[in-house]
Amino acid sequence: VSIASLRCLPALIEPIVNTMVEQCSDCAAANTGEMLPGPVLLGRRSLSAPVADNGKLDKAIGNGSHEPGLVRAGTQEGLPRAESALPSAGSALSRAGTALQRAGTNLQLQRASTLPTEDRELRHAATMPMTFDVEADRPCCCGLWKLQQMLGFIAGILSLAALVVIRPVQTYPQANDMLGITALCACFWVFEVIPVYMTALFPVVLMPLFKITSSEIAAQAYWNWISLLVVGMFLVDIALEEVHLPRRLALKFLLKTGVVHPAALLACFMGMCWVFSMLLNSIAVTLVITPFAIGLLNAADEQVRDAEAAEAVEAGEPGEQGSGAGSRRNVKDVQKFSDGLLLGIAFSATCGGMATLTGAIPHYFLAGESNLAAHVTWSKWFVFALPVSLVSVMLAFGALCTRYVKSMKFRGITHETLEAEYNDLLNEVGTFSRDELLVGLIQITQVVLLIIRPFAISPFVTTKYDENLVNDATLACAPALLLFFLPSQVRPGQALLTWPAVHEKFDFGLLLLIGGSLAINSGFTQSGLDIAMGNAFAQLVPHLSSLGLNFTIILCVTLCGQIFSGIGIAATLLPVVSSAALQAVVNPLLLLLPATIASSFAFLFPTATPSNVVVLARSQELLRPLRFRDFFLNGLPLTVGVVVVGALLTDFMGSLVFDSHSPFPQWACSASAASCIFVRAPGAVQGQQVDAQACIVNLGSEDTT
Repeated sequence: VSIASLRCLPALIEPIVNTMVEQCSDCAAANTGEMLPGPVLLGRRSLSAPVADNGKLDKAIGNGSHEPGLVRAGTQEGLPRAESALPSAGSALSRAGTALQRAGTNLQLQRASTLPTEDRELRHAATMPMTFDVEADRPCCCGLWKLQQMLGFIAGILSLAALVVIRPVQTYPQANDMLGITALCACFWVFEVIPVYMTALFPVVLMPLFKITSSEIAAQAYWNWISLLVVGMFLVDIALEEVHLPRRLALKFLLKTGVVHPAALLACFMGMCWVFSMLLNSIAVTLVITPFAIGLLNAADEQVRDAEAAEAVEAGEPGEQGSGAGSRRNVKDVQKFSDGLLLGIAFSATCGGMATLTGAIPHYFLAGESNLAAHVTWSKWFVFALPVSLVSVMLAFGALCTRYVKSMKFRGITHETLEAEYNDLLNEVGTFSRDELLVGLIQITQVVLLIIRPFAISPFVTTKYDENLVNDATLACAPALLLFFLPSQVRPGQALLTWPAVHEKFDFGLLLLIGGSLAINSGFTQSGLDIAMGNAFAQLVPHLSSLGLNFTIILCVTLCGQIFSGIGIAATLLPVVSSAALQAVVNPLLLLLPATIASSFAFLFPTATPSNVVVLARSQELLRPLRFRDFFLNGLPLTVGVVVVGALLTDFMGSLVFDSHSPFPQWACSASAASCIFVRAPGAVQGQQVDAQACIVNLGSEDTT
């Protein structure tokens, strides 16, 4: 099944329907001894006649006469036969449509109707769309797996077995086992053979069995300061959702600005999602903003239809006769703008998540790298990634505005529609309360603490050896704790945030996913795989400039992220890149910064990022849900643009903020334990004169780099 075959659905179904009607006609003839004169007219349209002939048919039927060979359902002689034909034809049509749709899901052509709409299930479907594809055909493993899931299982098992048996790395035997475990996890993550959170447990299960490391060392990766950073940030995000503060702020902003024109409305929604995604996570933002936007769009559609009906009545042309080309164009414009606005919400949420260390899930994998913990802070990442994020959202707005808003007759959502939506909010949650004020202040406090920590807090909280004692995890959890101490005004007798709300909305599986990635990273070091891959990678680095290296990494990660999950790609790739940088004696940030930010450059497919999945699922509430081609046609120019601009900006901002162009730094050497020694040996490294440089001790060979 291909996209082209799915588009041919009407052409495939029509012969089936006509065949069923003919069979019913033959059966009727056998029972009555007479032949039906011709095709049955269901309602006002013949199943076999083209649409263009309907006027002639209607005219003939309306005059009380019949065209030769026609029987109308509802007449005395045609009604029994039509009633017998209709169920069979409808059943055949339903079976044909369902078969094609279910087959299409096996190629990951995700449709809106296959995803859940309940918030709790949708939170998980955002990271596991294949697992939550409820209508997919699952012919494998007694109905448990789709076809691609079975292929992923076979590929993962064969990869593990082949690497364990063939053992291509001769110097470090256990590196082959670790490479096989990594390949198994990668296949299971990419194809969602089992839930991605459970796949993250494979390292702690298999590494001790293959004698790579102990269970104690492997388990330590699953709970660390990154886990607590995630907990602190998500608790505040959940509190914001509970008090509906983002929705109220969005409505207030639209009412104050008086936005009416579609281009301005698109810019406002994308701007709000972009800003909110910096402070919250992109999944929470799309879950909150998308239903609000869909409510406005459905109200606008009703507004257009009511206005056209009123104009038709005034013109003396009621009913269908009053719906001309202009009215149909207005309705189509609303539907067209609905597609553009929802895509804008998804794209801007993804772009906003790029800007902060807590805005996108792959960023947690970067922060969890042991040799980067003290250098990749929330504030530094924000300065580095903000230009990339800003340019990306501007490119997204330009692409959507050009395709959906240009030459549009639809004038936008009226001020009355916005007021009606705000009144619904007042009826639902009441006026602005103390709860919303306190939660908003806690969110601001958390962000300010994360920004000022490197220069206003950490330098003053140290040991006697000047080692920092405070990191981002402490400052993320401290404001979150206040949520359970401050009483709620809306719910007397309860705190601002309650544990049942946390239990319902917190994605605890995310902690396992992050831990699995960090466990793989630990296994690389324990098995010697980092040395083996670094030696191979070191042969490539000298032949590329820093800009060329940035572009190559971003292009590869982006292409993989379009087809597979960006989360799975980041979880698998970042440990590999980090370990390779050490053995290649290259500044780790030169490789990790572009690889991490490129994991968010996924705009082509509806399953590439969590924001795309949420918007696709929510679009079921529109008259016409989003389609695969909507994402592809709009995401293609955007992806090309962000790859080119992203390579330039990450190269420039990485050098400016993190000094990523410098030779292998001492802090990276110190974090690498016994395999790296930083010695005073003046010389030229990567074209720069240095007084000291790193020496990587390769215990598996006679060479020292």
